[in-house]
Amino acid sequence: MERRILTIAGTATKNVLHAFLRALRAVAITFVIVFIFVALATEVIAAVLTQTIPPSGLTHLAAAALGVAFGYAAAITVAIEEMLRAMIKAIELAIEETEKVAREAAKEAEILARKAEVDAERFSRAAVSEAGQLGHGALSAAGSLEHGAAGVVGNVVSGVGHEAQSLEHGVAGVIGGVAHGAQSVEHGITEHIPGHHAG
Repeated sequence: MERRILTIAGTATKNVLHAFLRALRAVAITFVIVFIFVALATEVIAAVLTQTIPPSGLTHLAAAALGVAFGYAAAITVAIEEMLRAMIKAIELAIEETEKVAREAAKEAEILARKAEVDAERFSRAAVSEAGQLGHGALSAAGSLEHGAAGVVGNVVSGVGHEAQSLEHGVAGVIGGVAHGAQSVEHGITEHIPGHHAG
């Protein structure tokens, strides 16, 4: 970009210098042509009006003064015109180069936008994939936790049921033992009662 700006500035300066040289040549040529034309016209008019073929010295002096004045005016007009042309050409060149730079910048911006779009799409796909993997991992962990909790609850219920069954057997054994003991006591009492014999 800076190189392009330096190129534009260099080209514009070169154009202005060429225009300046053309202006100097045009000023010199214009001055000489106008000076000769005005001086001759003044000499001819003075000869016709005074009816003398070699005009007087004052006529030559007036012709030279008028030639210098008109030549200078014409030369300055040409110089201003040439300088304005050079400035206009430099501005047109700068505008053309600026438009080229703007077109190139627009193309580069479009390329960068496409690249950013592709990168954003790739990033979003990666994010969705990672989110899916995290979700799958979370579901797997939740399923493992659920299975583990169900196993623990099942073990606790099984243990409680087993303990309850053991307790039931123990209570039944105690009740059976008490019943057997009561039967033995009853049997022992009936044997010791006189006149009562077991049937």
